[in-house]
Amino acid sequence: MKTNTGLSAVPCLRLKPGREFPLLAGHPWVFGGGVASAPAGCRAGDIVEVLSAGGDFLGMGTFHPANTIRLRMLSREREKIDADFFSRRFERLLVEKRRWLPPDTDGFRLVHADADYLPGLVVDVYGKTAVFQIHTAGMETCRAEIAQALRDPAGPVRAACVVERSDAEARRQDGLKPRPAEIHFGNVTGPAPFREDGLPLYADVIEGQKTGFFLDQRDARLYVRGLAAGRRALNLFSYSCAFALAALAGGAEEVLNVDSSEAALGLGRSILLENGYGQALEAGRVRFEAADVFEYLEAKTAELRGFLRGPAGDAPGLLVCDPPAFAKSAAHLEQAKKAYGGLARLCFGLLAPGALFVTSSCSGALSPEEFTAILRIAAGRAGRRVRILKTLSQPFDHTTLLAFPEGPYLKTCVMEVVD
Repeated sequence: MKTNTGLSAVPCLRLKPGREFPLLAGHPWVFGGGVASAPAGCRAGDIVEVLSAGGDFLGMGTFHPANTIRLRMLSREREKIDADFFSRRFERLLVEKRRWLPPDTDGFRLVHADADYLPGLVVDVYGKTAVFQIHTAGMETCRAEIAQALRDPAGPVRAACVVERSDAEARRQDGLKPRPAEIHFGNVTGPAPFREDGLPLYADVIEGQKTGFFLDQRDARLYVRGLAAGRRALNLFSYSCAFALAALAGGAEEVLNVDSSEAALGLGRSILLENGYGQALEAGRVRFEAADVFEYLEAKTAELRGFLRGPAGDAPGLLVCDPPAFAKSAAHLEQAKKAYGGLARLCFGLLAPGALFVTSSCSGALSPEEFTAILRIAAGRAGRRVRILKTLSQPFDHTTLLAFPEGPYLKTCVMEVVD
């Protein structure tokens, strides 16, 4: 069955009775078991109209016949999916998200995929540079329109540079291969500058992780900034040292950054120099260690305990541990739990009473309750009694919908060692 939108004939997908209610509440997916009839001959990513069992129009989405997630919602209106569509959607998201940004901040997530009703599309803005990722077949055919909407001088974003980073392994879930970084517009002469809470930062938009920076830890960085005064800070999986910058801006005495990437640490050094910490670098108050974090913690346990405890009378240390996603899917969850648990036990073992520990998991397959349980067991094994000061999730621009419990992925726990 097809309907005519006035623009072109669009195939229709009909739901089983009662399966429209999650969509009406804002959930962006329909699983295979909710589909009564699917259009014949549609390829992965084709746009379809979504009808209730009674034939009522519910919206438009992209069809994914080989996936458990059979349909991803794109719009509740009948509309042509072209550059103007993306421009309108970007404009609306800019208005919605800019009003909640902290002062003097121009690095943020403009599009958070399905939660923003643009399934399979991520757009991060770093000052005048826009970086987008395509994860699904539905967005794969819209590449030119997305780039055009981001660069259009009369459009809402008006990016001076547009980069695509569709190099994520997640693309394979929709039958797509990762693509090398591509510059669609403008010139990239180095890391893209932007600001966060008044602090200058850089994103490595060509070779860096994700789209070049971890924007989703903005709230945690701001919280660390308020905890750091007078403390020595150990920053594990430091990447480009944004947590180090937050700690120093908050008055940390010393910071030790550990990451396996020398390039990321080099970018971190540049960021700290840009922020006026040249003398701290020269004096050795800020240090960098290129090493595997697990091996480093095992080899340097005594040294790190001494560093975090500091001279008598100093404030107890601050440990920030922001590891990668050990569980990128449910299939790796048990292995990831062991990795998170072992890492947390090593960290707790370094901390004296009064020390602060900030740690995260960005594995969506791991629930907040499971993460808390892992930390509880690790603290017990390390012989530490621990108080939770605060829990954090992803910031508002990494949209969390009430009707979409599968969307939240980031969990951060701020703790104090009691004894």
